[in-house]
Amino acid sequence: MSKYRLRRRSGRILLRLLATASLGAPAFIASSWLGGPALAQEAAPLTLRTAIARAVDADPGLQAAHAGVDAARGGVRQARVRPNPELSAEIDNFGGRGELRGMSGAESTFSVSQGLEFGGQRGARIRLAERELHGAELDRALRGLDLIRDVQTAYYDALAAAELVSIAEQRLQTAEALNTSVARRVAAARDPLMAGARAEAGVAEARIGLRRAQAEAVTARARLATYFGGDDGFTLIPADFALPRTQDHAHAALNDSSLDIARLVAERDRQSASVRVERSLAWQNPTLSFGYRRFEDRDGDGALVAGVSIPLGVFDRNQGAVSSARAQERRAALELEAGRRALMREYAAVERALAADAAAVRSMEDDVIPQTERALALAQDGYNRGAFSYLDVLDAQRALSDARQARVEALRAFHLNEAMLDRLTARFADALPFEEQHR
Repeated sequence: MSKYRLRRRSGRILLRLLATASLGAPAFIASSWLGGPALAQEAAPLTLRTAIARAVDADPGLQAAHAGVDAARGGVRQARVRPNPELSAEIDNFGGRGELRGMSGAESTFSVSQGLEFGGQRGARIRLAERELHGAELDRALRGLDLIRDVQTAYYDALAAAELVSIAEQRLQTAEALNTSVARRVAAARDPLMAGARAEAGVAEARIGLRRAQAEAVTARARLATYFGGDDGFTLIPADFALPRTQDHAHAALNDSSLDIARLVAERDRQSASVRVERSLAWQNPTLSFGYRRFEDRDGDGALVAGVSIPLGVFDRNQGAVSSARAQERRAALELEAGRRALMREYAAVERALAADAAAVRSMEDDVIPQTERALALAQDGYNRGAFSYLDVLDAQRALSDARQARVEALRAFHLNEAMLDRLTARFADALPFEEQHR
């Protein structure tokens, strides 16, 4: 027995060396992460909320969205500005002949003119800028929700990969135990040499599967870490991968308060504001002027001057721009209705998929896996008594491994659909460092 334990320990060391040699540094990291208790003690556990908060703080895309909101705020400030007055100076009747030679007969006029805005142009302009600001704020929130969904996906992918590593380890342990049992029976001439060879092949196959699972787990962890700067100094919490006892997704049904629908509403309102702007531009704005005129040939006497100019709206009354803006308004209204229907369909489909995934997980945990575990135990016992063949045990072992993997895949699908539903209902909107107001 001591030789067997020594051989198993040497096999584990060889397995780690082979994994390092064949897969490079990632496999070694996976081996350390999965089997290194010192590293696990140093790294802090990573919850989903913590991962989301770290990703929100580190994401440059959200910072770009902040800049977009700041730009829209500048647009609102500019829209509130009135037209600048105009200062003009004019000199007439100089540099001529006779009495107009030099500056003796010059007339100098200094005036200030101010353009007026008619037809509610300033108010329409401000309203449009405010609509654009609201749209930029909603874009920022939606970008944050997309980021949170992606972090959720990466988080549960990493947990699923870790579960698959555990399954691969269990499969290897079972294969090694079975190989030991087969070796004893072959040595006692109770089984043919072929059974021993197949058992050895099963161990090798299980080792390859474990190395592959470890490499995929490292990749999944690295992908999750990229959302907060590549720092992978964390440990995952296996309990977070379990099926939640209660599903609280009915708290936010889709309606016009949904950020996705609110964004479509904001676009429709922006197009409506654009129509008002274009219609206001059809008004012809007058310009008032007031000034002083000085006469050099009258000993510098002077007089006040005043004037008004009004463009004649004979040809251009902004007809084409108004027509285009109205068409864009109709388009936005139709896209709002189409988008609302599409979101409702997606919401219903995700809810159904979520319920189906949860039912599949419960079935696996309550029925399938316990039965396959019992079948494997019976097959091993029967094999030891000579009632079953090695192939019967191998089939039972594979059935159990497949059932456990199917459970992991069902759980992964559940959590990915959960992330999609959370994105649609803005479940984690409170994790964003801003709050968008519906206007």
